[in-house]
Amino acid sequence: MSLTADSTRKTVTVDGHDLAFHDVGDGPPVVFLHGSGPGVTGWANFGDNLLALQGIRAIIVDQVGFGASGRPATYERNYLQISADAVLGLLDSLGLEKVGIVGNSMGGDVAVRLTLDHPERISALLLNGPGGTGAPVLGPQPSEGIARLMEFNLDPTRERIVAWLKTMLSDQRRLTEELIESRFAAATAPGAVKNLQDAYATFYNPAMTGDLPLWAEVHRIKQPVLLCWGRDDRVAPVEGALLPARRMPRCDLRIYSRCGHWVQVERKADFERAVLEHFGA
Repeated sequence: MSLTADSTRKTVTVDGHDLAFHDVGDGPPVVFLHGSGPGVTGWANFGDNLLALQGIRAIIVDQVGFGASGRPATYERNYLQISADAVLGLLDSLGLEKVGIVGNSMGGDVAVRLTLDHPERISALLLNGPGGTGAPVLGPQPSEGIARLMEFNLDPTRERIVAWLKTMLSDQRRLTEELIESRFAAATAPGAVKNLQDAYATFYNPAMTGDLPLWAEVHRIKQPVLLCWGRDDRVAPVEGALLPARRMPRCDLRIYSRCGHWVQVERKADFERAVLEHFGA
């Protein structure tokens, strides 16, 4: 079976803007949310996993302002809240009352925000390195990976996206020219840099951060949670897994050796098996 981004892409209108997604397979519906790195899309994060995910209905989203999805002219609330509300609008448009949800990095934080706000809509969560759910105390803040990302935001050069990509991977042999070129092209497409700048600005604006950090709310999540973390993660250091793993009452933690921030890439088969097992395919 041949699956491509173009052949599987659909759109719905949420709050007056297009929200793009890929809808593949049959079975329990599971929404996949990508991270926030330069040039990211839903397909870039999870497209290579689709063929192995037989037995679920995979709904892979381009979050607001990323990939083929539109965005408002300005972000006037925290981006996690904006994206969570957009995903809720997608579920309503598709007539889905309850779904499983997978989130990588920032996508994991959006998944947590959505679950906290609308627990009746989420059956279970699988989160790959969701940095905002933890409180790292041993390493520098921002982390090495986030520092490289912010440097790219300030000066989006090929050299700087290579420096950022290096922090994403444990095995540097995966840093191919094809990966570099594809991510740099997407990251410098019209509007892409500004979207990333604007989204990150909401995380550091005191008026938009809310009363509590995300990690202070995770204890309210009662759904089954599988927390997957790369031991060599230089974006969201693995120590950040300990607080949510302890505070979420139905959370299991898996730490993967030989793995950085992209569990779905560097431990591909293990991630795919975990998805199918966790969501009951």
